[in-house]
Amino acid sequence: MEVKIARIKKGLTQLELCKIVKTSPKKLVEIERGNYGNVTKALMEKIAKALDTTVQKLFFND
Repeated sequence: MEVKIARIKKGLTQLELCKIVKTSPKKLVEIERGNYGNVTKALMEKIAKALDTTVQKLFFND
């Protein structure tokens, strides 16, 4: 859920973020729902960079 919130705060649509980080819309929807099972470290880093935050805050903030 943190990814979705950060994306919205940044003013990006799902498609815009997908293009920036080079992933599919289906994959981004899974990530935004909290399903990180098949998310690589590299993709996590790309998403965090695109959203001006850290991997820790987006994916491991409990």
